[in-house]
Amino acid sequence: MATFTELAADNPNIRQQYDDWREQRSANGEDPTDYQAFRQHLMAIGAPDPGESEIDDFVGDDFKAANPDRYPGWTSGEDLSSANPDRYAGRSDG
Repeated sequence: MATFTELAADNPNIRQQYDDWREQRSANGEDPTDYQAFRQHLMAIGAPDPGESEIDDFVGDDFKAANPDRYPGWTSGEDLSSANPDRYAGRSDG
């Protein structure tokens, strides 16, 4: 998956386009995390297609962690095996 930084080589305005689009979607009560809607928006304004796969940093790590159904297999990169065994043993108090 590409990042905004990588896509900026073909579209230097992509980050600003995303910020503006996301703000407008939120203001309209629409989902600001709908990548395919963002992709369609870019193509509608004549910007390069960023690709079918969601931009790697389209949403933050907290959002990915909170939405495992949407991001199966995503991990924060944290090594869970040795950090705090009690925390990752199904306990909620760690």
